[in-house]
Amino acid sequence: MSESPQPLVLFLGNARYGEFEPLRETGARVGLIRDVSSHGWSAPDDAFDVVIPWNPADGVEGLSAGLPHDGSVCVLNLREAYVEEYARLCAVLALPALDPADVAALRSKHLMRQLFRDGIGADSTGRFEAVVSAAEVVEFGETHGWPVVLKPATLYSSLFVVTVTGPQDAATVFARVQDGVAAHVRAKQLPERFTALQVEEFLAGSNHSVDLVVDREGVAHPSPVVDVLTGADLGGEDFHHFARYAPSRAPAPAQRQMADLAVQASRAMGLRLCAAHVEFILTPQGPRLLEVGIRPGGHRARVLREAHGVSFMAAYAAVMRGEAPDLERKFDRPFGIVTPFPRATGTFEGLHAPERLTGLASYRSHSVYHSPGKTIGTAAQGHWQVLSAELVAGTTAELVQDMEQVWEMTDLVAVRTTPGPGPEAADAGTTPTPHPVPRPVPHPIPHLLLIGGKDSGFASIAELDIRITLLQERAHLTARQTERADTLIVYDRLDAALAESTALFLHEQHGSGPFDAVLSFAEQHLLTAARIGERLSIVHNPLPAVRDSRDKLLTRALLDRHGLQSVPYRSCRSLAEATAFQAELAAPVVLKPAAGSGSRGVRLVDGPAGLAPGWEYAAADGAAVIAEEYIPGPEVSVETLTLDGKHEILAVTEKITTGAPSFVETGHQLPASLAPAVQEAVTTTTTALLDALGHQWGPAHTEFRIREDGRPVLIETQTRFGGDQIWQMVELVTGVRLAKATAAAMLGVATPRDAPTAQAAAIRFFAYENTVVRAIDGPDDARGLPGVVTVQLSARVGQELGPLAGSGSRQGYVLATGADRQEAVERAEAAHRAVKWVVDE
Repeated sequence: MSESPQPLVLFLGNARYGEFEPLRETGARVGLIRDVSSHGWSAPDDAFDVVIPWNPADGVEGLSAGLPHDGSVCVLNLREAYVEEYARLCAVLALPALDPADVAALRSKHLMRQLFRDGIGADSTGRFEAVVSAAEVVEFGETHGWPVVLKPATLYSSLFVVTVTGPQDAATVFARVQDGVAAHVRAKQLPERFTALQVEEFLAGSNHSVDLVVDREGVAHPSPVVDVLTGADLGGEDFHHFARYAPSRAPAPAQRQMADLAVQASRAMGLRLCAAHVEFILTPQGPRLLEVGIRPGGHRARVLREAHGVSFMAAYAAVMRGEAPDLERKFDRPFGIVTPFPRATGTFEGLHAPERLTGLASYRSHSVYHSPGKTIGTAAQGHWQVLSAELVAGTTAELVQDMEQVWEMTDLVAVRTTPGPGPEAADAGTTPTPHPVPRPVPHPIPHLLLIGGKDSGFASIAELDIRITLLQERAHLTARQTERADTLIVYDRLDAALAESTALFLHEQHGSGPFDAVLSFAEQHLLTAARIGERLSIVHNPLPAVRDSRDKLLTRALLDRHGLQSVPYRSCRSLAEATAFQAELAAPVVLKPAAGSGSRGVRLVDGPAGLAPGWEYAAADGAAVIAEEYIPGPEVSVETLTLDGKHEILAVTEKITTGAPSFVETGHQLPASLAPAVQEAVTTTTTALLDALGHQWGPAHTEFRIREDGRPVLIETQTRFGGDQIWQMVELVTGVRLAKATAAAMLGVATPRDAPTAQAAAIRFFAYENTVVRAIDGPDDARGLPGVVTVQLSARVGQELGPLAGSGSRQGYVLATGADRQEAVERAEAAHRAVKWVVDE
């Protein structure tokens, strides 16, 4: 019997963290049809199982050919910007969704208000009129009463929505909104119909929303009510959604009325096979409909999941597959998301005194969506949000109280309204100059700036009595980091320029800075941390040490200058140069990216016939390529810790690899089995290398090959701890917690070392390739075996595995300890065998 294909859920155009991950809990794979023309906020490609590039200018017809038509794939849309393309794609895929022309028409708030009035009743919504002049606004206000609301009839996210208080303001406000909308429509290359304006009766009351999914027959299934606080609710001048939270504070009968009215609105609009977002004003006379978006509401899926345990995306995918959705609340927990806008338009400088936010009792985390130097402003002026923060409280009243405190932080989003470097300068890598502020008195508790990384580095640092400011990517954010970091700033993607400009801003802010030291254990942020430390003149690992270790060509040149034994090598800019080098050696060579890691791009070339494919493999990322003489023999790495320039040899690790041609590591064992003379040679060479580098702070991971005659040959070093859980093996066997020891020494904090928990450790990886995983059995049995510390699996049943191109291609590992090296190896291999994989031959 053939197995059903694993479900694949594709998001059209864009998807952010917090929206797609819960779908994996349903057993589905998650993919993205990425809009390559958009620079909007989205999770990176490596967050998805499948990524399909797409340019909306090319239409959607070409997408159909690349999608399976076996029912295993469904496509979801989360964004207003793609609702029309989504309808066209559904039509191409022959899904029984709305007609694309109807979807285009239904984006008009004017049309949907007419449908509410005609299909539900005049009292279902407020009074409204299309307007083309200030005089018509005045006429509407004189007829129905002031104030009135002026808004675009088709745009969304509360852009350009304003209150007109009376006839004296009508001409000025109308001209400002009309001009702003026209400019926005031109900039976004939207159809002319998006410039239409509408005036509405001002409805006094509280704001709420209901998100629902509509099945193939047009039956709508509502989710719990989510409450909204707008800027106007809190005393501001526009209607941007400042906060979304649940459980709702609306009376239970009113919540039932809103759910029922949302279903009626869906029926009046003729919706089917889609998600919809329905907004209300709860007036003293009952709920009144505002508008309906044919997609989920912003942040609503996250609020519903955290406040009620409702997986809205799973329900959306269910109706697309013809299955019954589950939108029943599982629990009630006060949870909200606030999105503070600046109070004026200007240049973004960062967050001012963010500890006011992070110090709230309900604070969980926050994300910044723009880098300093960007132009930002209010929603009424057509700008998007800059910041979002998640809050969790014991009661809804406490949650709302903290939200109101955030509203009072009027300068939290720091804006420079005076002339200065603009977005162009920031994009070019410069950093805006913050407002001058008095240098604060150093905080009595040492302050560490930590850039990126995983809990492998963060967990032990968290135990120190220090302040921690963490700049983190959402993909690596954990609950431990969220709870422990004193200041946490989260980005969808953290690049060097963004980290540096943010660090500079925070360092100069009273209450946020200054920092005493900067540190990173993440490979991609090592240079960034060194640059920040140099710029701020705080404790850091020197930039030359990090730079020269990360580039294999610079490492080779350093070895040559200091007379340290190296391997014959050449920097190659072309296949011809690599061919010439191999011919000179008349021996096998290894081609690798000069700045690579994790065995990525490494390829052994035995002779001339293998040079062309080997070059293509090593140069695939466009980086410089280094060619080296191939040294046969065992591989080992030396794990060290350097504190204020003093190097300590902690362990020597023996490696097992796949061998030629890619040498992907499949196991490690510690300690290595080396003759005393070889052990002395590798450790002495390592210390000399670290001295030559000028390495000052933190762990290092230095790799050697051992020739047949026992002479070690230095291959490379990295100023970080060893990956592949080598750091954990070192901690188990030596008691030295590398990250904690480094941070404590840099900050002058005394911390004792832990006692070792084992004499030896070994790890074995699961490393299948070019196959399909059909079943995985026995991981719990493996976890129960003697000495087993960890069994971790990263593959899923039904997953297609490609070639074993590097460490990231492996599918998990087992880690075990023992009284000696042999026992640790035997235990790791027994646990490895206990996990039974069924894969295609």
